[in-house]
Amino acid sequence: MVRGFILAVACIAILPLGVEAATRTKRPAPERAQPSPSALSQDEFRSCDVAVRDFVQGRKEATALPVKDVEVDALRMTLNFVHPYGKSGDTPPNLSFTRGESIEERRKALNETKQRIRTLVEAAKSGNVWYVIALSRETMDGSDGRRPVNVQPDEGIPSASAVVMASIESKCITVSDYKAIPLTSLSEDLRRMLGDRSLGPPPVADSTPPP
Repeated sequence: MVRGFILAVACIAILPLGVEAATRTKRPAPERAQPSPSALSQDEFRSCDVAVRDFVQGRKEATALPVKDVEVDALRMTLNFVHPYGKSGDTPPNLSFTRGESIEERRKALNETKQRIRTLVEAAKSGNVWYVIALSRETMDGSDGRRPVNVQPDEGIPSASAVVMASIESKCITVSDYKAIPLTSLSEDLRRMLGDRSLGPPPVADSTPPP
């Protein structure tokens, strides 16, 4: 009887250990950290994701080129955006600082404008500025729903429109708007990319070896 009592006490002592071991084996493994939604939804055009695509409107005759540099004419207060196929051309002079009534107000507005330009230059260096251009054939009636150009209806001169957009501090800023760009002012490579049919087929490289 004593031996049976000792055996029962030993089983009771071992039982909690077995329950604890079973609890350990059933405990779920910790979940792995999931990437943040912002990392998953990062777009190549940053905060200008919607604006760039809205300007293109699904057309094949359009492209968005990264701006590699911004040429600043500090005297005339103009900008020129450098992209892989050339330059945008000078913007109209930014003379907003002339609206101040006193020299102090004008100087303050001028310094603020210069600071915005510096921010834009840095944004271009970090890949956050784009030159978005689309081929168009617009007349006075604006039949394609975009910006009309003051040309004669019988001319139908092909042109292009472009806009410069920058993603700065998670905001999309329209820096400049170019209307009715003559195709002759664009590089031939860019015109071909946009589908300018007036250039004809691309030249065929001569594969004949030199004598």
